[in-house]
Amino acid sequence: MSIPVSRIEKEFILKNLMEKKAPVELRYFDQWIAGVIVDVDDSGTVIRLENEDVPIPGGDTEVHVFFRFHGARMTFHAKALALKGADLRTAIPQGVYRDLSRGFERVGPSEGMMLSFVVQGERVELNFPKAETSEELPEEPETVANFDATKMTNLLKAFREKAQTFSSENKIVMFRERKPESFEEKLVTTTGKTFLYPQSMVKHTPEKDLVLSPRLLTQEEIVLAQTNQGLELFQVINLLNKTEKDKDTKNILQELYSPILYRNYVVGYLYLISFKDGGQKFSQKIIDFVFQFGRLLIHSLKVNGYFKGEPVKERVDTAEVIDISASGIQFALPLQRFENLLLLYNDINFDLTVGERELKVGGRIMRKSNDRERLYICVMFLDIREEDRRFLMEALYGTTQAPDFYPSSEDWTV
Repeated sequence: MSIPVSRIEKEFILKNLMEKKAPVELRYFDQWIAGVIVDVDDSGTVIRLENEDVPIPGGDTEVHVFFRFHGARMTFHAKALALKGADLRTAIPQGVYRDLSRGFERVGPSEGMMLSFVVQGERVELNFPKAETSEELPEEPETVANFDATKMTNLLKAFREKAQTFSSENKIVMFRERKPESFEEKLVTTTGKTFLYPQSMVKHTPEKDLVLSPRLLTQEEIVLAQTNQGLELFQVINLLNKTEKDKDTKNILQELYSPILYRNYVVGYLYLISFKDGGQKFSQKIIDFVFQFGRLLIHSLKVNGYFKGEPVKERVDTAEVIDISASGIQFALPLQRFENLLLLYNDINFDLTVGERELKVGGRIMRKSNDRERLYICVMFLDIREEDRRFLMEALYGTTQAPDFYPSSEDWTV
């Protein structure tokens, strides 16, 4: 999964590639060509190719550029404009991406490539904020001692009584009658993860009795969530500094916002605060209790008819393949029909037709996005037969070996 950098970071990276004459590698007319970026301005870039014997770009030619920046693998795509000698001029790239996990380049679909599968699940339409992640509850979540999930009033009362023993204040906030307003509320509803102050805002090792689980937001995830919302990196840093000063002024020792997740909806959150005067820090046991209570609360809401859904079983033969690699695929579907059926991190089995061959593939939904009309799904391959994997490599790259997409020279620094 690739991660976009901000506009300021993009400009900084491109300028440094030029100044340091850093090696790059291009995917150009199905060839791999080494080169260096020799010029960057508002109109585009100039890349000096190691090989001059290459085709002249046409109107729709696109170049894919790969490089390393501080050891991180990165990439950008840009329209090829003109070739003069060994110098290839491109348009300015729309984005630069950090590619930390994908081992193979995505390529466009071949003619006749088809993808089909069956959706089985429950269609749910709720008026709650949607998170980037989702939570699939077991039929019977693990119970919490002395908490009766069948009676909502008793359940809420028991939580407040328990939380009073380890927090200065506590509350349960639901988003049925209101929308997220504060920085922290918007953060947990966007990401679907727990915000824990100060651990989520600093780059230090947590308390020895506190293990930072994947459910807890890290500083890096907070920065990424904010830049994805359109803020520049320096704006995010200033926002975090201001937030930290405000909490220090209010004499806050620790603060916890734990989202209550149903599927990919954040229906509310559990809130705890502990002040420096007489308060105590939240242990791992406390954080686990709050998370588990959130699951119990969702189960109680569900059995008491808070959420309404309808069973769905639908065959999809119209998925549009956007791009594909040897390790995953991106496809598009009509947004209105499928937005709430395909959830993040759910597994999916599908038939992939490449030429005359049909491949049976199992994968996991790792990313979702959408525009006004279409839903875009990125799936990582998890289960594919070895002979099918080799066939796919040959079909996509002309080889059964993983090509070296990135410069082999030593990493460079700025």
